[in-house]
Amino acid sequence: MQSARDMGLPAKTQARIAVALRVTFQSVAWIGAEAGTFGQYSIEATFPTLEAGGPRAVAGLVNGEWDFCYTGEVPIVQGVLQGRDPVLILTPCDIHDGVFVVAQREITRPEQLAGARIGAVDATGQLGRAMQSLLRQWNVVAEVVSLGSFEAVYLALGAGRLEAAYLPIDLRFRGQDEFGWNVLYALPGGIGGIATTRRLIAANRDLVSRFVKGCIDAIHLFKTRPDVAVPLLQRFLQIDDRRRVEYLYTFYVPLFRAVPRPVISTETGVFGDIFSDQYPAVKALQLQDLCDPSFVDQCNYR
Repeated sequence: MQSARDMGLPAKTQARIAVALRVTFQSVAWIGAEAGTFGQYSIEATFPTLEAGGPRAVAGLVNGEWDFCYTGEVPIVQGVLQGRDPVLILTPCDIHDGVFVVAQREITRPEQLAGARIGAVDATGQLGRAMQSLLRQWNVVAEVVSLGSFEAVYLALGAGRLEAAYLPIDLRFRGQDEFGWNVLYALPGGIGGIATTRRLIAANRDLVSRFVKGCIDAIHLFKTRPDVAVPLLQRFLQIDDRRRVEYLYTFYVPLFRAVPRPVISTETGVFGDIFSDQYPAVKALQLQDLCDPSFVDQCNYR
């Protein structure tokens, strides 16, 4: 087997990667690291956190705590508007409804949430604000409660300490199967993707290029090697029931993108609605301020 030096690669470099949510559509880098897709590009991938939440993932990125992160669109936009330098470099998964408002089996209509406690990872984050906006549209007064992680939200809803919550599709399927929960609505929001900083691109473009190649190989592995991907996905999601993980895998295989060019799915005008009071510069925001597709574009695809 050729060494990294024989292949013309540099000595192994560490890449620190933060993941916002422990969900299938943010699993690819971790699965790739476990399966060895980064090692062939002389990268040692480490994961300081797998449940940072989007705002924390971007904050740690721009503060230098890690080199890459998986996050949603809004934290990247906010970072840019704050004068920081996060930039989206690939979007592994097609846009889809990934997070849902689910409720106890006796709640079948939004108006029944009046006075309810609704679980959130972070009531002030992107999804928490989307939940509160949805309540206003429904003309419903309810309390959105921050619990820190989707697993904590799931457990609280399962124990009856909440009337409803927003949960990713992974836990939506699990909760419908285990508790008979009802799905009331799909929360709006872009899928986002993997980001780095423009500082790292300027300082070590080669590392970013090799990292993106490792991610693309990880996507290929996910789509073509269920024998490898399913058990790794089960470990990542921490779900005991293999059948549920196989269902999620089958659902996501066609959604993972062989050519994962970075995508901002939300119209830039929507960011104006969110940030115009705090950041007047949002009106001049362009997609090229948020994305760098050059790393994906330079790759050869299978």
